[in-house]
Amino acid sequence: MKPPRIPSLFKLSKYNEPKRFNYKPRVYDERKENLDKRKKAIEKEMEREGRLGKDYEAHLRESIHDSWARRETRRQNRNSGRRLLLILAALVVIMYFIFTKYDLTF
Repeated sequence: MKPPRIPSLFKLSKYNEPKRFNYKPRVYDERKENLDKRKKAIEKEMEREGRLGKDYEAHLRESIHDSWARRETRRQNRNSGRRLLLILAALVVIMYFIFTKYDLTF
């Protein structure tokens, strides 16, 4: 535990120094950002083309597998939406029959 500080006008320490203000402006250059993205995309494409010469078959298998996985994911998402609608419709029908049979009113 630190001892309490006693204020003093004559004591020069790090506590009595004025706080420094360090401001570094940041500038957003949209044109430069787009140029950097294009450069990275082109470099990636060039690297991919260089790789194709060596392992074309492996790259082809990988791309087919990726496309099938994306298709399967899309199909699962679509089916889950349909399943949710079917369950909600069944619940609404069940609630309707319960309220009409027992004549419950709130």
